[in-house]
Amino acid sequence: ILELLNANPWRFAAGDVVYIAGHEQQPAKVTAAFGHGRLSWPHYLVVDHQMHEWTVPQQCLARLPVVP
Repeated sequence: ILELLNANPWRFAAGDVVYIAGHEQQPAKVTAAFGHGRLSWPHYLVVDHQMHEWTVPQQCLARLPVVP
């Protein structure tokens, strides 16, 4: 599995519904993806249910609600 993750680290695409860890667990939508930082780690532009746009690193996103 690690080899697969290294070959394609991108987990989300524009239009995907996601949940943001540490935020209200309402569905949000990915609007764009880009590399950021020294290793070009995947980051996403996400619009939440109140129409606020966030820049979120991949490790803070999930396809299902994040339970604390």
